[in-house]
Amino acid sequence: MLLSTIMSNYLNESNLNSNFQLAQPISVKKSKWLNEETKMKIVYDFKNRKQKESFVVELLKYLREAEVDLEFRVRQDNVAVVIHAYSNQISELEIDASKDVDKIKKDVMYYYAEEK
Repeated sequence: MLLSTIMSNYLNESNLNSNFQLAQPISVKKSKWLNEETKMKIVYDFKNRKQKESFVVELLKYLREAEVDLEFRVRQDNVAVVIHAYSNQISELEIDASKDVDKIKKDVMYYYAEEK
């Protein structure tokens, strides 16, 4: 038995169109991180001192476990975070770290939210 006879229904163009639907394009959420060739940067603004201090403490805890070159600076109500790439370009490791830092910021803001 020839393969072409076995696969004739499968390879028929009319069946192809009915069996496979085109996927809708994925919309990508924009990042607030500034991407340069070898580093990613962001500045977070805090209105609440407790939130800012807790964010810094959580960043220090994250640095214990993280395998990224992360730098942060605190000045007045701002915390600047810079993630440096180990290679000549940003890799998935640095992108994942930026998502982790965003999640830490979100968690701190939620946990220390001011009650109304």
